Amino acid sequence: MEEIRPGVWVVYAENKGRFPFAHSLYLEGRQRALIDTGAGKGLQQLVGKVDRVFLSHFHRDHVAGNDLFSGASFSIHPLDEPGVTSVEGFYRLTGLIRFDQSYWATLNQERFTATTVTETHREGDRIDLGGLTLRVVHTPGHTPGHCAFLVEEYNLLFTADIDLSSFGPWYGNDSSDLEQFQRSVDQVRSLKPGLLVSSHSPPVTADIDRRLEQYGAAMEQRHELVYRLLSREAMTLEQLIDLKPIYGRHPEPAPVYRFFEGNMLKKHLALLLAAGLVRRTGKGAYAARPQDHYSGNS
Repeated sequence: MEEIRPGVWVVYAENKGRFPFAHSLYLEGRQRALIDTGAGKGLQQLVGKVDRVFLSHFHRDHVAGNDLFSGASFSIHPLDEPGVTSVEGFYRLTGLIRFDQSYWATLNQERFTATTVTETHREGDRIDLGGLTLRVVHTPGHTPGHCAFLVEEYNLLFTADIDLSSFGPWYGNDSSDLEQFQRSVDQVRSLKPGLLVSSHSPPVTADIDRRLEQYGAAMEQRHELVYRLLSREAMTLEQLIDLKPIYGRHPEPAPVYRFFEGNMLKKHLALLLAAGLVRRTGKGAYAARPQDHYSGNS
């Protein structure tokens, strides 16, 4: 743990915050609060010391340690609540429910522990912890109920999976939304935080707006990449997935990564179709409409 402001600690996750771990934020006012529980071993020192847990969203790397804090209250945005209260809700929101039952163990179904949600939070809620105040910022796209949390006293923003990682934005669930993600990055930029803490990268104090701009730009760069690929030849979705333009590789379980890649590609294709930059062919493929130059997806 590192105290980055008085009463505010980053709980650094195992494996430097790489999946399946995620950094947490611990706040100690008159009430003691924890944001996300996926940091791994570092959370052991907080057992018995947390009154309230706020979950940024339902993904397993952010809620895996919920059972450590059974004496605390749990809060999550209502749109993501089904993803932590039942395994069926988790698989429905991700879309992985469409996989054969044989994959469920591989997808960590055996480690799923249902969480009892005792309260929910929404955009604009102000949570008085006694000396520290959290403001909820609803930042959908990664998941429908994904939230950031602003510690108002320090202009410190915990952005969860708006994470400034080298991979860039991730929107591979059925319930993810590419356009919402783009707007959420813009919303975070408009808050002009002085310190940004995210789930999978070190805290950022310098060039925050530029870093967010570059992070968000990855979505438009992927639009252009898909358009360029379809300018060379018409391809089906499966053929596009084979090229791995977003992931670069599909580690095991490869069918799951193909599923996530396909979900993200479908979201790009839908926007490119709506913008008139891509058309469907009669053979179930997609082809780029000729342009003098790529002019964006809108």
